[in-house]
Amino acid sequence: RRPPWSGTCVGRAPRASVAMEAAKEVMNMLARFGYERCVDGMRQLVSGHFLAQGATLHAMQLSADVLARARLFAVEAAVAVHLPPLSAEVMALPETDASLQNIEALSIGIKELIANGGDRAEAMRLTEGLAAAFGALGDRAAEAAALTAHACACAGLRDAGRDAARAAARAVRIARGLGDKSALLHALEALISVSFAFRDADEALRAALELADLSKELGNRRAQAQATFFVARASFGPSSPSKATEAAIEAASLFAGLGDVVAQATALSVAYDVEILLGRSASAVHRAREILALVRGNTQAEPLATLMLGSVATSSPDAMAACQQAVKSFQGTDKSREAAALIALANSQLCQDDLANHEQGLQSAKAALAIFQELKSESGEAAALTTVGAAFALLRNAGEAKKAIHAAVDIFRRLGIQVGSQFATAVLQTATAAAKQSVEATVEFDEVSGLATVRIMDGVSRSSLEAVIKALQESKTAKCILLHLEGSSGQGDAEEEGEPEQTGTDVPRSYGVFLMGLRMIALPMISSICGKISGPMWSLVLASDYRVAATSTVFMCPIWGKPECMGALVGHNSATQLCMANGPRDSLVMLENGIVQQLQRGLEETRKVALETAKRVLSTPAMACRKQPMVLNQAIAEYALSAANGKLVVV
Repeated sequence: RRPPWSGTCVGRAPRASVAMEAAKEVMNMLARFGYERCVDGMRQLVSGHFLAQGATLHAMQLSADVLARARLFAVEAAVAVHLPPLSAEVMALPETDASLQNIEALSIGIKELIANGGDRAEAMRLTEGLAAAFGALGDRAAEAAALTAHACACAGLRDAGRDAARAAARAVRIARGLGDKSALLHALEALISVSFAFRDADEALRAALELADLSKELGNRRAQAQATFFVARASFGPSSPSKATEAAIEAASLFAGLGDVVAQATALSVAYDVEILLGRSASAVHRAREILALVRGNTQAEPLATLMLGSVATSSPDAMAACQQAVKSFQGTDKSREAAALIALANSQLCQDDLANHEQGLQSAKAALAIFQELKSESGEAAALTTVGAAFALLRNAGEAKKAIHAAVDIFRRLGIQVGSQFATAVLQTATAAAKQSVEATVEFDEVSGLATVRIMDGVSRSSLEAVIKALQESKTAKCILLHLEGSSGQGDAEEEGEPEQTGTDVPRSYGVFLMGLRMIALPMISSICGKISGPMWSLVLASDYRVAATSTVFMCPIWGKPECMGALVGHNSATQLCMANGPRDSLVMLENGIVQQLQRGLEETRKVALETAKRVLSTPAMACRKQPMVLNQAIAEYALSAANGKLVVV
């Protein structure tokens, strides 16, 4: 005989099917949302550990979501909510019709809120109502599934951590009470998601260990691999790095058994992060190469792994080459990742020792900034501004460095990204300290050719100038000086209040004494000139026998020095024009006035031409400058004496 409620069940079946499908769709959407918050929480946990251990650059890269997307970090979640059909007993209840209508209406409302980016607090309230509706029906399995959806909805609100944990824990208890291992599996996944979302690594670790055992018991190898990956991420930290590495390798092995190479490489990214945390850059490079080898040929993952290789040991040529390759890979396919790769490239260029790479680093950072501004990505813009500020600091343009970094700090604070704000502040402090420090003049000798390469930057210390003269005097092989003269990177160095440009007679005295020392050595001098030339740096330009300038070089007028000497040094017509002029003049004007003999595009080309000219001078003993270099000109002697005696000042 048929049960008395069978006719009622048949009539309600279509409505129940529609309501349950709507509920399941919403629960899957919320599960994916919860996992996204889970990944965000993992990033912030790892970023915090990096910051605490001094790996500030990696901390900043993970704290900004747009930069974190440009590397392998978290495996893709296979979200599938366990929502069994309603039992016949539940279908027969008289209140089922009203409950099904309520469930369907709530599900539609939640779906619309998620799709339209609506009020998260309202979504949380509706999911709580959905769980209550299933609870009123008496269907415990469906109630557990709805509670996990409610927990995931709570993960989107900063102050809802307690509600999320309570809902996830209740779902776990219900699933255990029912003995439904599939429901328990899903409930544990939700508990892990909300634990990471609210940065509770201990609770995430406990749930992940239980999930790993349960998945193994059920024979669900994918869930076991993902749970082991969660164990690795939850164990990450200075207190248990070996546990995180072991779990990461185990997870990678499980994913390898499933044939999922990308997930395998992502699992190994935990071991990569551990090496960075411990400050073992060589081991981190080894891990990055291992990851890159795994995903070689994968158009999506290979550029990400390449960028990971370029983000460690950043001063090495391999890192720079990897960053350049990543930039090319992302061009035309993903603008945000291209900009992230440009920031990594800029960081690598700024870690080099030469000015040319520092200038290229500034250009890379500016290119990234332009892309992020076009995409309206505030976190990316702040990261790019920080890198721009670091580049200006290295180029000794403190004014522009502070301007960029202050803007970055404001954006980070507005977005609530504390790690980024702290990193930008640290860069600002470094820039301020660098602006107050003097730079050192250097000299290198080529014993075979007899070329002495001298590098002098704006703001060079007196002691280093004296050391250069001493080294030149003691050298027995030097026959020609190749002078790399590097002015400041642009205007604004001294424009910050409280830090005026150095004035008085100290700097002129240093340059005057240096010129007198060069006169004693009496060697021809070929100069490559770049940056902004102003003040006493003019003296080294005028004392050179041949001058090659970059087209971007700016010369500040009036020409600095004793006016009576200028006619003999640059010609009376040019001296009159340059002494009467006021403000910046470009390199083309200087070429027309005979101040420079040649212009080249870019620093590298300028230095290359200057080097070739110096070699030509060395190979031609009969050349006039070999017999009577410019530095021995009587006008230079008068010029140098007036500076050395304190008769010239910087104003």
